[in-house]
Amino acid sequence: MMRSNAIARRIASAIPTNYAIPRAASSAMSSSAMDALASSPSASPSSSSTARYYFSPPPPMMTATHRRQFSSSEAATELGSILQREINEETEASTGGIPAELSELRNDVSAKWTILEGIVGIGNENGETGSGATVRMFRKDAGSNGAKIGVVFHCQDTEDDIKFDENDPFAGMGGENGEGGEEGDEEEEPPQAVRFGVTVSKGGRTVVMQCRSGDEGVNVESVMVRDGDTESVLSELAGGEGLHAALYQGPEFTELAEDLQESFRTYVTKECGVDDDVTAFVSMYCDYCEQEEYVSWMKTAIDILD
Repeated sequence: MMRSNAIARRIASAIPTNYAIPRAASSAMSSSAMDALASSPSASPSSSSTARYYFSPPPPMMTATHRRQFSSSEAATELGSILQREINEETEASTGGIPAELSELRNDVSAKWTILEGIVGIGNENGETGSGATVRMFRKDAGSNGAKIGVVFHCQDTEDDIKFDENDPFAGMGGENGEGGEEGDEEEEPPQAVRFGVTVSKGGRTVVMQCRSGDEGVNVESVMVRDGDTESVLSELAGGEGLHAALYQGPEFTELAEDLQESFRTYVTKECGVDDDVTAFVSMYCDYCEQEEYVSWMKTAIDILD
């Protein structure tokens, strides 16, 4: 199935209908409870030919005789064949290069920002596999106080932009309680939100504002301070410095005064210049880069595995 046109399937596996009690529930029972059940006459298969079972037996184990037999060469050939099929489908669906709308938007954004793919030692400047996943942007004009402003994002740092509605908790989920459309209709893919970092550097120190952009615009989610200039801090962020660092991560942002939270958001959009064009570019370029990296990933895999 072509991934670029497929909607993500997130339907959990159905519990087998012959299970009287889910196995997860039985495993969570205490040993004393299990012993009590085991000693119960009705739980013993020898007590009667019509003995009652509290737990259905587990499904039979899959043995080698149930599986298709492969030689090592056949397994490699089949995997390579499926990967090649997926590559061909994605290539056929591709517009061939960067889409015209994204190209035009990139040109507009480039008037104020320098756009670079990769991080030194991580990104494509050294030709590493997966090099295009991280993108850096540097504003050409300094901030009003002479600070250097940068943006960094990763093409996979996206998520469905679904907002919780207290009056309709199933909204957007489809299915019986949501508006999933008529049976057989293709479900509409939800809008995407993207996370990115905005850095403001001056005097060898940098403020990092972790942001999220969706239908409601830009929101700031956290603010922390780091030593180092924009380049070094962006490298740390791209390398996963994040919440697992030993340094102070800044206050819980939602606990700050509401006017302070709003002030940070205004600073990002007005002082840093992260306007609608920039956030649209980040979102669209994430989609484009992720698709390019996906095809590159399959081609690298097939070269190694087949």
